[in-house]
Amino acid sequence: MSPGLLRAADLAGVRFYVDEDLAGLGLGLMALRSDLVVASHPPITDFPRDDPDWLPEVSCRGWVVITNDKHIRTRPGEAEVALQTGLRCVHLVPPVRGAVRWDFARLLLRHWDAVDALCAQAGPVWLQLDRRATPWERPYQPGTPPRVPPADRPQRQRRTRPERTKEPKSVGSTDQDPPQDALPFPR
Repeated sequence: MSPGLLRAADLAGVRFYVDEDLAGLGLGLMALRSDLVVASHPPITDFPRDDPDWLPEVSCRGWVVITNDKHIRTRPGEAEVALQTGLRCVHLVPPVRGAVRWDFARLLLRHWDAVDALCAQAGPVWLQLDRRATPWERPYQPGTPPRVPPADRPQRQRRTRPERTKEPKSVGSTDQDPPQDALPFPR
């Protein structure tokens, strides 16, 4: 049987669940691997679509989530579900602004050994993959807002200094000329 053709009975061998936000990447991987499913695509078209609903379903099956949704780690309802159910999640941080599927594929495949090792690890785990050389684990923090990337932060107002006006100096004025005794040479 081809790796991309899973039947509902074959879900026992699934180890990875690719979230909807990376469906394009997931469908490509699904053609290569038989242990991966993609949200809202066969054979799991009947899965819930809202994060608080599918997170416990995926976690109870022991699947590792691959997502681009950074808010799962901090959004109160979702992070609490992740902590309670022992969710193991891989977060792909966009490697460049306006990242496309290929950018995410390169990032995921570069760190695939760490992603694969997550299957043997107990949850809850949040593994973040970004441009760094090594993946790093971060804690689930319900209610903590994620850090805003510098490009998306509102620009702060810079203080402007009042303009200094220069007074016109007259040629030969006494306030410009140093005193005679301060000069090191005679005038």
